[in-house]
Amino acid sequence: MRKNKIFLIPMLVLFLFSCDRNKIYEKYKSIPNAMWNTKEPVMFDFEVKDTTQPCNLLINIRCSDNYPYRNLYMFMKTTLPDGSRTVDTLEFYLLDMHGKPLGDCSGDVCNNRFMIDHDFNFPLPGKYEFELQHVMRVEDGSGNLPMIMDVGMRLEKATKKIQ
Repeated sequence: MRKNKIFLIPMLVLFLFSCDRNKIYEKYKSIPNAMWNTKEPVMFDFEVKDTTQPCNLLINIRCSDNYPYRNLYMFMKTTLPDGSRTVDTLEFYLLDMHGKPLGDCSGDVCNNRFMIDHDFNFPLPGKYEFELQHVMRVEDGSGNLPMIMDVGMRLEKATKKIQ
């Protein structure tokens, strides 16, 4: 029985460290007091060296299961290495039609992952900057969106599809 345990531990460690081989970049930014102000965008930046690698770009939202709206609107402003900029309007659904959270929830915290772009190649090598700003109309007019705890961005290698 002891021999089984000796082999089990290295296999478990190998499994834990090999689960996310596709990740190129992933980072979360905490939202103070889970109150995201529209005038305080979340910024991410990373360096792209290989423009031949197909990638997936994802946005991660960690929120309370008591998030008061069904959806979340955001602007994503992207600055390319040559200084050119794009702005995209994004909409994510965090709750279903009945108010049930759609993310992976544990306790009162829900993790949501949304694919922004898949199987694409970056056009230029260099530093890319992303600015995420919520553009929700909150009831009190303050611009403070409650119950958003963390906002994250993930860049991963696109997996090859078997045909």
